[in-house]
Amino acid sequence: MTAIEQLVLDFKTFYSSNPWYGSSYTDVISDITPAEALTTPPNQHSIAVLLWHMVKWRRALTIRLLGNLDFRADDSDADNWVDASAQTAESWEAVKAAFAEQQKILMEQLPLRDEDFLDTEFVPGSTFRQLVSGVLQHDIYHLGQVAMLKGSTRNGGTWQ
Repeated sequence: MTAIEQLVLDFKTFYSSNPWYGSSYTDVISDITPAEALTTPPNQHSIAVLLWHMVKWRRALTIRLLGNLDFRADDSDADNWVDASAQTAESWEAVKAAFAEQQKILMEQLPLRDEDFLDTEFVPGSTFRQLVSGVLQHDIYHLGQVAMLKGSTRNGGTWQ
């Protein structure tokens, strides 16, 4: 299996299969209600805000995969951590759709690449291998946070 094939498999597994670390994205997200997604625990982000944050960094990858190598993303961008108070039931549906769209682009674009692509720099000192792997690791990390928040909201909101 090539590194590209492994990354595609890893993204598929994360999204909707049986990852070694627990539940897939679709398993975790599928039954979260808008009320649960919009609940902001003390000193934390809501599930919806976390998901928008994940979409932001997936877009940083997919925009480049689609050919815009001049695209730049930064921690200080307004869409990195969206305003929790502006989130609604509609925006919860929108972020889930945006995440699914990013997954679709990844599954279409990554298999088109060869192994040399992964070692191509998209900015000086940073390769696509680092970016693709980093986005996957980022997704896994934040999915764990989402799963914990989901459990806490279902535990009566006691943030233990």
